[in-house]
Amino acid sequence: VTERIGLTDVRIHYDRPGVKGREGKIWGGLVHVGYIDQGFGSSKAAPWRAGSNENTTVEFSTPVKIEGQNLPAGKYGFFIAYDPNECTLIKKKNSTSWGSYFYNDKEDALRVKVKPVALEKSVEWMKYEFINESENSATVSLQWEKLMIPFKIEVDYVNEQLESFRRELRTERGFVWESWNQAAAWCVQRGVNLEEALLWADSATSRNFGGD
Repeated sequence: VTERIGLTDVRIHYDRPGVKGREGKIWGGLVHVGYIDQGFGSSKAAPWRAGSNENTTVEFSTPVKIEGQNLPAGKYGFFIAYDPNECTLIKKKNSTSWGSYFYNDKEDALRVKVKPVALEKSVEWMKYEFINESENSATVSLQWEKLMIPFKIEVDYVNEQLESFRRELRTERGFVWESWNQAAAWCVQRGVNLEEALLWADSATSRNFGGD
């Protein structure tokens, strides 16, 4: 599942396990509490793989904040140490291992804690959804059986858009007045970067463009 937040592309790749008649046996049963020795692989204290089969991965095209903590752009393995009161979400630098059989906490890039939320209706096939979306943030919601595990992603939309304008105004788009005007107007609408916006507006109305 892929979504764009501001100018940031977020891609989650996962396999979807089903409840398959195991109501009441998923959380704390099939999804174990905390860390366990799965009896295979090098990890003796493995979290849940946040899906089924291969490694669940989350990829960000720009730097982001996860629950207020900074995370660089890149592709990460995603794991969850489930607890009925507070889950630990783990972003791992290694995104190619199978499941969590080779989990090593030395490869952790980020850890955050979130509270799981009970659902009224059961979700048969596990899914990730983007909810509570705004211009610069969204919440990713993992839903399965009667439980949701949410985490918030925030992006620096304003500064990323300004950098995009600066790059584009050095390309063929910088040879028409409309591009300079659009960049200046965007800044005025948000009350940001006004000194540079004035220069962009001056460029839009300069003799180079016929005084438009």
